Amino acid sequence: MRYSDVYHRTDMKQPNLNLGDHVVLVTGAAGFLGSHVVRSLSADGVEAVHPVTRRDCDLRRPEDVKSLFDRIEPTVVIHLAAAQGGVAWQKANQATAFLDNSRMMDSLVMASVESGVKRFLFTASSICYPADASIPYMEESLWDGPPEPAHMGYARAKRAGIALLQAAHDQYGLSSGVVMPANMYGPGARFEPDRSNVVAATLRKCIEARDRGDASITCWGSGDAIREFLFVEDAARGILRATACLEQPHPLNLGTGLETPIRDLVESACRVTGFTGDVVWDTNRPEGAPRVCMDIARMRHHLEWLPETSLEEGLRRTLAWWEPIHQTTIRS
Repeated sequence: MRYSDVYHRTDMKQPNLNLGDHVVLVTGAAGFLGSHVVRSLSADGVEAVHPVTRRDCDLRRPEDVKSLFDRIEPTVVIHLAAAQGGVAWQKANQATAFLDNSRMMDSLVMASVESGVKRFLFTASSICYPADASIPYMEESLWDGPPEPAHMGYARAKRAGIALLQAAHDQYGLSSGVVMPANMYGPGARFEPDRSNVVAATLRKCIEARDRGDASITCWGSGDAIREFLFVEDAARGILRATACLEQPHPLNLGTGLETPIRDLVESACRVTGFTGDVVWDTNRPEGAPRVCMDIARMRHHLEWLPETSLEEGLRRTLAWWEPIHQTTIRS
């Protein structure tokens, strides 16, 4: 459901902010999620959209951010930029992840306070949850323990960003919201073997096996591990809805609430790619946590919104974007 559709429906709670009336600054606009948020804003007729990338501004530097705000004069900030990488990068760059993300958040929040921004939307991460949090993740458990050690620097910076927004709301009245998206996939995702998540990696494995005529593919684990997958275009629409609706920085899960065994993901990937061989499960390989998913009761209550895209439809749309790129790469 598009933001504009939601905004004009009379059977739903009306947003307290019409984004079409505002100058919207989007950080991380060249990234996976950011590019979709910018497109969603434009598709919904929001004319004053200012995409910001690292080439445009070093968000870690308060003076650069102040200059950016003086030039653009935003009244809404959607902060998606992040210093991040895979598990190996995060383990090796704990201090960098903490400092870069904290400095960006500090600069943006204080510039927003000083310039009178009407709404600040911060995208945190489910990585912020304690390593031993109960499943499904519930927002009230966010502060109950330390995050997973491998993500400590990044996760603590995101938590600090939430705390800063809460303090800025209390002291300065900065209207703001915080969302924590589930595991995202879709067009624009990384498909490189060393950078891709399980969805992109599975699609790539199926395509390559199909094209080689392999009789089977091998997947790690038992296939019984459970994950939650959020199509990136749905995530973008949820972020617009959250920006329009949320006034206080209480963390809000953003997801589907649907639990998908990895075995079902692989079967769906086989169907959409046309791979008809066997699937072999290597149980000597790790498969991670047995169950990861989010409780979305608060999301449904505060946003009166749900993602629309089924996993299989999302896989088809992801494949339609990536396969031509893959085939071009092979031919070249």
